[in-house]
Amino acid sequence: MSKVDLNERYYEYIADLDDNTEKVLEETILVAGKAFCISDLNDSETIASEVRSFIDRILETGDFPKEYQSLDEVCIALGALYGHSLKISYGWSWKVFGKTEEDSMCGVVSPKKNFCNPSFNYIYSILIGSNYGSDVKKENTVLLSYNMMKDIDKKPMDLKYYPIL
Repeated sequence: MSKVDLNERYYEYIADLDDNTEKVLEETILVAGKAFCISDLNDSETIASEVRSFIDRILETGDFPKEYQSLDEVCIALGALYGHSLKISYGWSWKVFGKTEEDSMCGVVSPKKNFCNPSFNYIYSILIGSNYGSDVKKENTVLLSYNMMKDIDKKPMDLKYYPIL
């Protein structure tokens, strides 16, 4: 097996959020916190746990808060909350990344920029039932994923990933 080239990046396009997008994201987090009755927007474990619970309810009933008109809007709201939990707990930062600027997504990036989570896409995959676990069942892995992100940059680098930046 060969080592990963540390100069090679997984995404060719990486950028900070522009000021307007940051403002919209902050507002989205506040509105989602109220709509989903998140008890403490400063407690990342609470956020991750409550996001998981709401996803379970949505998967079970199909119902979501009246503030949202579509599943896409719900994915944005819950994705913002999930990304926020990684940011405040583990020091992740919001970035835009992808093949090109036109083919990019918003998500959070680990402090040493070795890992990323496109939180909106991740929540969407769970809510449409395309997030598969090791036993090939469709799973809500939000809390598992959140817990796995702790100290993830300390994991030894091998062939499983490339630095994001």
